[in-house]
Amino acid sequence: MQPQDLLEHRQGIVSEVRVVVFAGYVPTESPEIVTAYLAWWADELQDWTREQVVWGLRKFKRDTPGKRPEPGHILAILKQQRGAMEVERSKVNPASADEPRKPMTPEQIERMAEAGNRAIAAMRERAQ
Repeated sequence: MQPQDLLEHRQGIVSEVRVVVFAGYVPTESPEIVTAYLAWWADELQDWTREQVVWGLRKFKRDTPGKRPEPGHILAILKQQRGAMEVERSKVNPASADEPRKPMTPEQIERMAEAGNRAIAAMRERAQ
């Protein structure tokens, strides 16, 4: 993610967390502590989409009404859901461990090397 996109993403997460964590509650901590607390949330959840975070927050509130979540609660919910989805995906399209992998042809290896070289060159151009 580009820095500006990441900042906007983190701000969106913080916005959703404020609604759930601080709804009907006025923090007694200093604004600096509240800001640091919300940054912690953003740090922990920035690898998840906003929709996933909202889903996790809502699930926590449905399952444990009247309690305030911590980032670890939401991470656990999201990871558990991702694991369940992976299990379902493997049932639909199981990878057979009995089938040996075919070695790559020289042409496939060359195409992969060229694609990798192009990707490296593009990254270098963006860095300059």
